[in-house]
Amino acid sequence: MILVHATLLAVRYLAAHPVRAVVLVLGLALALGMPAFTLLAADRLEETLMARAESSPVLIGHVGNEFDLTMSALYFRGEVRDPVPAGVADTVRERGYGVAVPLHTGHSAGGGPLVGTTLDYFDQRGLVVAAGRRPAVLAEVVAGSKVAAEAGLKPGDHLRSDLTNLYNLAGSYPLVLQVVGVLEPTGTPDDGALFADVKTTWAIDGFLHGHTAVTQDNALPIEGTVPSEPGEQENLEATAAIFLETEVTAETLATFHLHGDPGELGVTAVLVWPKDDRARDQLLGDEALEEVTRAVRPVEVVRTVLGIVLQVRDGLVAWFGLVAASTLAFVALVLSLSLRLRHAELTLIRRIGAARGTVTLLVGVEITLVLVVALAVAAAATAGGMALLEGWIQG
Repeated sequence: MILVHATLLAVRYLAAHPVRAVVLVLGLALALGMPAFTLLAADRLEETLMARAESSPVLIGHVGNEFDLTMSALYFRGEVRDPVPAGVADTVRERGYGVAVPLHTGHSAGGGPLVGTTLDYFDQRGLVVAAGRRPAVLAEVVAGSKVAAEAGLKPGDHLRSDLTNLYNLAGSYPLVLQVVGVLEPTGTPDDGALFADVKTTWAIDGFLHGHTAVTQDNALPIEGTVPSEPGEQENLEATAAIFLETEVTAETLATFHLHGDPGELGVTAVLVWPKDDRARDQLLGDEALEEVTRAVRPVEVVRTVLGIVLQVRDGLVAWFGLVAASTLAFVALVLSLSLRLRHAELTLIRRIGAARGTVTLLVGVEITLVLVVALAVAAAATAGGMALLEGWIQG
């Protein structure tokens, strides 16, 4: 009964002094919530990054690019300066090491990265088409769930690839892409990307293109000549750069042709799913002897990066510990000053018959209520922050 009365008095006192109560609650909630959120968020991000790396056993790229290679091939962030021949994937398959798919990143369209690959990528990643179908011919793409939602894409829509080099007249022309499918959400970077056949990204590079037929209407004027009469034969002059096709249709598809050997054209990386551990180790050993290419295990690369991130996290936790200690000292100071200001009030309570233990209980209940509410606020804020983080991760 005494506890009930003490609680009632404590609640009424805190309600009568809302500013002090709010300051104490928010200060304690911040001191308790920030370290908790930092630890939970770091663990969740580590789990997400490691899950992606663990699902990508081996990456083959140019020597010396392991960090850029991993970020570009797994998370579609950044660029790789030196490509590798696409024929590396054929070599891996011919040697029986496992499934190997080329990845061509660096282009973008519709607000998301454009990834050139093969249909094996869909099978190995478990990507399921929610609407439409997979890409079948040049310039067809399927959109991840996130980029499709953000750009409002659906099967049948068209979009242009982004221009990567304004001054490159030999390639990098914006290509009209047709959306033929939208993928189901996976909670991975694949949700924010567009996927096409690797030949589509080569077309954007300029290695594969079609030419518009040169006619009298679009030919360049030849200095010193006069227009011919209708029906007369004449020489027509044009430049291939001006009359490159920028859209693949049933009529223009036959005009597209590849310049160079497909096995020699560059890709960002080759992603390999070895058939077993022995094949993985043999592949790593063989690539270690190569002069131009190198095989890396994304798990090890990501773990190295996370080691740096975790050091930062530990530093933040230590900093938040100092903040928490200073906050607790501030709370103790506020409570001490409050007790001094309430000296007359507490003396009156004792004079009307309350025992010393009752006064102590009253003050203890007030502190406990503030702490409980602060814990609730910190828990709610942490849960809200984790929900936002999860939404960002899931796309």
